[in-house]
Amino acid sequence: MRAGSLTVGIWVGRYSIVDWQVREHGPWLVDRQRQREEETLRLLVLAEPVDRRSAEFCTEVAEAVAALFAREALSITGGLLRALRQAHANLAEWNRRSLREHRVAVGVTCVVIRDGGATIAQVGPGIAYLSGPRGLVRLTTAGLPATAPLGGNDPIEPRFTTAEIAGGSVLLLTTAVEQVVGEEEIAAALHAGPERALAELFRRTGGVRDMTAVLIAEMDIDEPEPPRPLDVDESIAGREVAMADLDGSGREIAPGPQRPWARRGSDRPVPLPAIRRPARTVGRRPDEASLPWRWLGLGALALALLALLVWTAGPGLLREDRQAKLDRAVATAQAQMATADAAPRIEDQRAALHAVLAATERARALAPNDQRVSALESQAHARLTLLDAVTEVGALTPVLKFDGALTAPVMPLALVAGGGALWMIETGRGRLFRIDPAGRTPPLELYRAGTTYGGVAAREPMSIAWDATAARLLLLDAGRALFAIADDGARGPRPLPLRGASDLRSAVSIAAYLGNLYVLDPPGGEIWRYLPAAEGFDSERTGILGGGEIATTAALAVDGDVYVLDQSRLRRFRQGRETVPMFDGIDTPLKAPVALVEDTLRGLLYVADRGHRRIVVGDRGGAFLRQYRQPDFADLRGLAVAADGTRLYVLSGDGIAAFDVTPSAAAPAAPAPTATPAPTATPAPAR
Repeated sequence: MRAGSLTVGIWVGRYSIVDWQVREHGPWLVDRQRQREEETLRLLVLAEPVDRRSAEFCTEVAEAVAALFAREALSITGGLLRALRQAHANLAEWNRRSLREHRVAVGVTCVVIRDGGATIAQVGPGIAYLSGPRGLVRLTTAGLPATAPLGGNDPIEPRFTTAEIAGGSVLLLTTAVEQVVGEEEIAAALHAGPERALAELFRRTGGVRDMTAVLIAEMDIDEPEPPRPLDVDESIAGREVAMADLDGSGREIAPGPQRPWARRGSDRPVPLPAIRRPARTVGRRPDEASLPWRWLGLGALALALLALLVWTAGPGLLREDRQAKLDRAVATAQAQMATADAAPRIEDQRAALHAVLAATERARALAPNDQRVSALESQAHARLTLLDAVTEVGALTPVLKFDGALTAPVMPLALVAGGGALWMIETGRGRLFRIDPAGRTPPLELYRAGTTYGGVAAREPMSIAWDATAARLLLLDAGRALFAIADDGARGPRPLPLRGASDLRSAVSIAAYLGNLYVLDPPGGEIWRYLPAAEGFDSERTGILGGGEIATTAALAVDGDVYVLDQSRLRRFRQGRETVPMFDGIDTPLKAPVALVEDTLRGLLYVADRGHRRIVVGDRGGAFLRQYRQPDFADLRGLAVAADGTRLYVLSGDGIAAFDVTPSAAAPAAPAPTATPAPTATPAPAR
């Protein structure tokens, strides 16, 4: 196995198995890179034969696609499309001149990496997996027009997919891996994380005779051997292949040296023939050959007749050809719309709808005013708008402006709703405030770092949680001391026992559910549960996960299931096992999320996505429901939801604001609790 990085943070690893032998460099993969000023672009082309006789053509096809892409000055998508169509024309021309038993076909998967993003193009056989914030997404051409391979009889329609590499990974595989190993084993390997994914996959692929795996992820690993340059003047070694003239330029791939072919058996296919110059008179130079005047005269007459035929019938033929192209594009768009209608997963619906728009764009270039094209475009845009589920929020209702109300500096960290009030911690002076959502009373400071409460010196507050069972706020400080504040704030903070708190590797977030306390410990790879004991939690803690990959998590919610907010995704655990991806069907992954809050009674989860300036809503089942956008969401710090679920409170750097929402009318039923309730606890909603 070998690994390398494109730029700092982007890492590419791969390995191949050829005839049961592990290789560092597989024969079907081409890896090229181009550096221009401050931009680095990397192209990976993975070819896969449709049958065994096509296998020896894969290297040349992959190299041809790379060279053709390098010569294009179009966009990434346009360059890939043109390169694949050119390679398809080349291979189709070879098949046209070959016997049926010598015809070949090849599937190709291309990935272009630039600025931390990946553009994926798939034609024919080949599998790709996207592991990211929405969990695992499998990309295949099955059931799509893109299933037609290079060299086949049908025109190719590549499937294009874009993905952010940050916070995830891209895995390219030949289909033999999935056939032998299975999707579940591949998913298990990817769930091990990018550092171990290839090793875990290698451990599972010992029974595969021929395969290639390529993993692209974000990791800080230096490249021991950089990829070869993506050079427009690079010649392609191997067979000489005719370059079909798609645009009149008549370009050819520069021929490389012929391979020294071994003696072929009857089962070995004939190699691609070299394209030779026009025949000349043998033994003489062209200017020495005698001119066959009789045949030249007949040729001139034939040309004249052909010109007359073109002049009379040509315009009609061109119109018919243009109409045929238009009809094909419209038919493709209609087929993709039907695919979107039948697709059960939102991700597949999106892919099909984008394919509709690509087909209608081609059709509009042929007939700008065609009503069928306009109708399909409008329908696709409307469907995508519905899937994006964007709600534009109007003016926010101010709840509290920090300037003039709180002593500076104010550095808000978290917001919680409970007991008919809002509770906010800020780290500028290490304080906790109780805030009236209606603004009838001024904010009340109830906690300050450096003060002693019940004989315990308070330190900077780190996390707060509303304990609905006991109608109190729980606060954990930087010294792992736990305090309780009554719902009315009349009594000051009371220290509570928390057994073994100093033994925790960290405590970045807390949550309360059915009287139990949960502590998120990312470096320790665990979420700890404390059962209530007397007034506090002087009990042995229990690990919920049994050790897990949660090193980058920062927020916690519990409703029987356990939810943790990672760098770019929301994850759910049930009985210690991670379940289906959350926010399934969202248009773009989370980017720098800062807060997680749950409306437990209605089964809704809200995430403040600071990177995309939005608030994302999903349900317990993992589905993405909607997203709220507003210009003032540029500085999101925290989020809280009212007890009746009809209002959201938004914490920013300069204050707290609110807006009304409509809770889902039918939320999934609450799961069976995996947390042990307090022996005498009676769950009660926040007031």
